[in-house]
Amino acid sequence: MKVGDLVMFSDNGRYAKWFFGRFANVTHCSTPGAVGYAHCRVEWVTPVMYHGRPTTISDFPINKFTICGI
Repeated sequence: MKVGDLVMFSDNGRYAKWFFGRFANVTHCSTPGAVGYAHCRVEWVTPVMYHGRPTTISDFPINKFTICGI
């Protein structure tokens, strides 16, 4: 995963209620940390309502996303 990739939130765990199936563009990626997963910052293609407020930017481990092919 790299900056500029179009990704879809594909994890159906804790955050699926708000983010599952939503598309975003990767704006930053970190290297893997002590937990073993790199993290990325994404900008949602359309704002996501999270706890009643729109959010346009989120940070998650990269394993929560699937890269969308062209």
